[in-house]
Parts: sequence; structure tokens; C-alpha cells
Amino acid sequence: MNRQELEHLAKAKRELELREQIHPLDFFVPVDHPQLQQKAFIESPKKNKLAAGGNRSTKTVSGAVHVISDCLNNPGYDCWAATWADMSVPVQQAEYNYWIPKDPALVKYAQWSVQRGFSNRIILFTNGSKIRFKTYDQGRESFQGARKHIIHLDEEPLQDIVNECKVRLIDTNGTIIRTLTPLKGMTYTYDEFIENDVNDPEIAYWFFDSRFNPHIDQDAQKRIIGSYAEKEAEVRQTGHFLDIKTGRAYYPYTDENNLIDSFEYMKYRPIEVSCDFNVDLMCWNIGQEKEGKDYVFDYVELENEANTDYLCQVLKNKYSQHEGGWHFYGDISGNKRDPAASRTNWAIIREHFPGSSIDYQNIRNIKDRIDSFNGRIKNNIGSHWFVTKQCKRLIKDLRQVTWEHLLNKGKAGRLTHASDGESYKMFWKYPLTGKMRSKQW
Repeated sequence: MNRQELEHLAKAKRELELREQIHPLDFFVPVDHPQLQQKAFIESPKKNKLAAGGNRSTKTVSGAVHVISDCLNNPGYDCWAATWADMSVPVQQAEYNYWIPKDPALVKYAQWSVQRGFSNRIILFTNGSKIRFKTYDQGRESFQGARKHIIHLDEEPLQDIVNECKVRLIDTNGTIIRTLTPLKGMTYTYDEFIENDVNDPEIAYWFFDSRFNPHIDQDAQKRIIGSYAEKEAEVRQTGHFLDIKTGRAYYPYTDENNLIDSFEYMKYRPIEVSCDFNVDLMCWNIGQEKEGKDYVFDYVELENEANTDYLCQVLKNKYSQHEGGWHFYGDISGNKRDPAASRTNWAIIREHFPGSSIDYQNIRNIKDRIDSFNGRIKNNIGSHWFVTKQCKRLIKDLRQVTWEHLLNKGKAGRLTHASDGESYKMFWKYPLTGKMRSKQW
């Protein structure tokens, strides 16, 4: 090319860049991939829509483009865009600012600053449409009031805010769109969209997998997302609903993989007893190891009181003919004195089962023992821990115990005690401390 042609090309490039700055939506090309259906989400006429996506999967962009386009095409539309306060300006409002036209013939008022976001938290279009920005931190009451045409909720709010927003859309038969990464696990949003027990025909959802976003550095995505714990990494990449943090603590457990009808007790092999010393409920699991796998097939328990002496007697009566020896596992709380006796729990067990092995230690980090148990329930090789159907208390724990239960025992009721005892045993037999680390950002 000669100099004149190069100058002409540079001028054309500058003009194109300027046009894109003024009318960014004219240059928007939605991603249309089976694992990232941005186009389908934006164009769907459904009234209750969800884009559950990984980090940097275009979900917030999709919501912004959806709302702005509808406002431009429908004079007089009154809309809300909401998220958590710390995300409003740097994430949601910044995305809206990028995609709104910078043409005064289309936008009447949209004063933006990086520090404060939109002045008065509002965008006014020349056709009478408007978008007001709100935060979940304002509470449910702030979402009461006038009717709306579209409401965009970015990331998951409390359910009462969603309920208020739906009421605002009744008069207009409006649309509620939600864009989120489901880091809270299987919450009401999962029930509403994935389960959809009410068979609402207006519900539609899509999963946005960040691996298929052509606008980001995929090497960086793989490196950064890969630094998270396995389940959290999957959520941050695919947008799938999984139980993490506030979800099930023993998430690898499934009835299909770990629940068995029965186990043939071995009279001449050691019985392993995993002990939890608690006032209500006091529960010990009974199991044996066979061919490198652990089986729990029975239990003894006591409600409304802590009495180690009594449980030892019940255990001996149950297995009065046992000749294979005994192995007890627990935590350091066994060194405390039994409320019904003057001796420690471990001392009482030694008296009833002379010659038995007793292993316990002070486990400072709850996650270490849970990780050890989960690694036996199922790892990348397979399942190595099984429980029979009669151990209903332990099975219930594995199905229902969450991290919130473990961290706040006041909310657990009688949950956690059976599984706590078993996790003590797994931590002693198969410690993962020093072998596994979870990086939480």
C-alpha cells in the first residue's frame, strides 16, 4: 500500500471505532454455542429467564444488552437493574454504561463516573424509557411500589426480593431476568428453574460455560478457575448448581454408590467403632474393613443424655460372641469426664473393652476430617466406603448435613453426630492433611 492508501485505511478504522463507541449495540454479536447460548437467552420471549454462568461467561453482558435493547425498542419502558451494593457500580452499572448508545438522539440522561456510577442511579432514554439501578442491600421494602416492564437481577438476591419484583411485573405482564453464578449452591433458584415443580411454562434457563466465551483469554481462564477447589471450580466455569460451602458437606455420597442392603459381619475380624460423645444425641457407628474398603453396618445410640458406660454395655450385649477385637476412634472430647461417671469416656471404654485399640486426636480444622471422609466416600478411583440401609441416622446425615450445620451446631439439631464420629475415624485412618489444599478467593 502507498501512503495515501494507508492514511485512508487508518481514517476508516478511526471512524469505525468511533461508531462502535457511540452505537455499541450495532456491533454486538451474541455468542451462539451449545454450551453458551447467549443469543437464545436474549431473544427468548419467556417471562422468567435465567442465565446461570461461570465467571466471565457473558452473563451480565447478556442482561445489560437485553434490557437496553428492549428500552430502545419499546417507548415508555420502566425497568430496574439490581445487584449487591459492592457489585453495582464496578460490575453491573459499568456493563450498562459500556452498552448504552452515546447518542443524545437516543439517550437523554446518563451521567457516568467510574467512582460513583450513574448520577441519580438512572438512565433516561429520549423515547421515555428508563432504567433505574437498585441494590439488594436496600432491602425488600425498596422493591415495592410502581409497576415495571423488565427487571434484571444480577447475582442471587434473597428470595423475598425476587417475590417483590415479580409482583411489580403483574400489570405489564413483564419480564424478570436473572444472571448469576450459583456459588450459594442449590437454593430456591435451583428449585424454581431446574425443578419447576409448578410447571410454569414461562420459565426458561440456560447454562453459560466460560470455556466457550471467545472474548476472554482461555489460558488465563483455565489457570485461574483451576486454582479453586474442584466443585467451586466447576461452578465458576460451567454455572451448574452444585452443593458447595452452604451445601451438603458430604457431597460425594449417593445412595447409588454407597448404600448397600447388608454386610456379612466377620466374627474374627476387628470391629471398628466411631464415637461421638454428645449429650443429645450420643451415637456410635459400628463397622469393619474388608479388602481395603470400609463398611458401616450397625450402630448404638442414646438420646437425651450422655452415658458412655451404658453404651458400652449395649455394644457388648449386641456382639457378645465377637472374638476379633475392638478398635475405637474419636476426637479429644473423649478425654472429658462422662457426666454420669467420675472417669473420662476413654477410660470407661478401656474398662469395658480391655485390650482394645483406641485412637483419637485433636482435630482443629473441621474441613480436614470432612475431606478425609469424602475421599473415602468417592474419589477419582471409585468408592471405598459403604453403609447398610439400617443405619438410618448416619444416612440421613450424609444426605442432609451442610457446612452451615457443621459450623453452627445450634442449627443442626440431632444432625451431624453420627457423621462426626465416622469422620473422626476416616481422618485417623486416611489423613489428607498436607496432601490437599483448597484455595478460596
